[in-house]
Amino acid sequence: MFAQMKRSEQLAVQLPWFAGDFTEARDLMRALPLAPEAAADLETDLANPWATGVEPTPDRVRQWLALFNRRVRDAGLAPVSVAADADNPFDALTAPTGPSVDGPLVTVIMPSYAPDAGLLNSIRSMAAQTYGNLEVLLVDDASGPAYGGLYDEACALDPRVRLVRMARNGGSYLGRNAALAQAKGRYITTQDADDWSHPDRMAHQVALLEANPLAPASRSDAIRALDDLSLQWLGYDSQRRNASSLMLRRSTLAAIGGFDTTRKGADSEMHERLERRLGPTLDTMTPLAITRLRLGSLSRSDFRYQWMSPDRVLYSTSYRAYHRSLTPQTPPLNPAEQVRHRAFPAPRAYQRALPGGATLPERYDVVYLLDLSLPNALDGAAGTNLLGRGLRAAMIHQEAAGVGPRRRPMTFGTAIQHALDRRVDLISTVDAVPCELLIVLTPEVLELPSEDRPQVRPQHLAVLATADSETQIDQLAVLEGAREVFDLPVEFLVGNLREAEEWQQVTGEPTRTVRGALGELAAAKRSATETP
Repeated sequence: MFAQMKRSEQLAVQLPWFAGDFTEARDLMRALPLAPEAAADLETDLANPWATGVEPTPDRVRQWLALFNRRVRDAGLAPVSVAADADNPFDALTAPTGPSVDGPLVTVIMPSYAPDAGLLNSIRSMAAQTYGNLEVLLVDDASGPAYGGLYDEACALDPRVRLVRMARNGGSYLGRNAALAQAKGRYITTQDADDWSHPDRMAHQVALLEANPLAPASRSDAIRALDDLSLQWLGYDSQRRNASSLMLRRSTLAAIGGFDTTRKGADSEMHERLERRLGPTLDTMTPLAITRLRLGSLSRSDFRYQWMSPDRVLYSTSYRAYHRSLTPQTPPLNPAEQVRHRAFPAPRAYQRALPGGATLPERYDVVYLLDLSLPNALDGAAGTNLLGRGLRAAMIHQEAAGVGPRRRPMTFGTAIQHALDRRVDLISTVDAVPCELLIVLTPEVLELPSEDRPQVRPQHLAVLATADSETQIDQLAVLEGAREVFDLPVEFLVGNLREAEEWQQVTGEPTRTVRGALGELAAAKRSATETP
């Protein structure tokens, strides 16, 4: 409860900040008992001339930097600097490089696609590391000829930078795996192409591993900031674990394998996999990077305050089930094999257009639309009977609005097991695949449609109804929602013959069961296949 109150107070202050009412934000900061970290972030941002729209004079920049550097100084690190005449403050970040540190070779993998000038400052932050024994593998994920000059400029910044060109665009993690195959370092880490690392990052993370030879990996923290180096992100604190800072021993990679071959989310999967196999990661607990927040990026679009994209939840649920099955005899995850034959399912959107990947179905016979976090007809062993035989099936998870607050991340019932057992595919609300029949197993998603409308294109639409008075649906609302979302008429199906009889007594019309509808669909499919 105390944590919720503190979060509410933080939101109350952040809302006027995002509305540009800096006076109101300052007054609320003084009036409310904010957590010290939230108060420090807001005080810093209110002094930031680029964020507040005042002229960035040297005095104003100096006063702001004194506040911005508090966490950096508290960690015993050299303070960061930004020139007052910087056009883009983030890309002007610098910090003094301390005495040189030597040790085993560290490979830094930096994936990139169609980068901007932020790439150059990211490379400069690697060139400025106190830890000198580095190789930087800069991955160009098929950005195209227009970016050749920028990559040439980046490679010219330091002789330790080597370009790895991908023939086809496959996403960050295929690029990382390609670079892993060329990496020579005893330790291997990554850096995003638009982020900035403090000069001491590599030295501190290597020192942690050298002092703890049984630890499989190390990580550090990051301060997250926008291009103007403001720290506000609705509902979040600015300092967090830096997923891309994960530094692995070469022996760790030999034991667990490479990155999962998905479009996103694979850094979290790898981290949890290595901890499952080899034990906990060591954290420096210090802010050794400043990572860039950008609206609309692949990862940022998956997270909002108290919300995580359904695909992200599906992916994490799937890989955690796989992790629970791991034994000392389980072979390391093979990225090349994973592209063709996955060890665990991933949402369709995560596998789209992967070079060398399996061909994804172009259409489905039946798709189930449901809220997997609520009790539903696919839960339990009985749910298998509703999947239909001889049909290509998929499921879409969509949160039902109006069912009360959720905790994030959501937990799923047993229906998700059908996807883990490969009985159905996981597809997303954004997948515009055609299907013969869409069965809505959670009618609430039509009673109060979400703005995140499913893009699946059904020929026929059915809704699972029930004669149970406690769970009866608002048929008129469902019909209106179906018209609004799919522009299709609705057939109401029931779960069993008893309910079919009860519905027929009420409506005077025969009502099919889900199994009956699927049986007829399967028979029609067989007939079409057998017809010359």
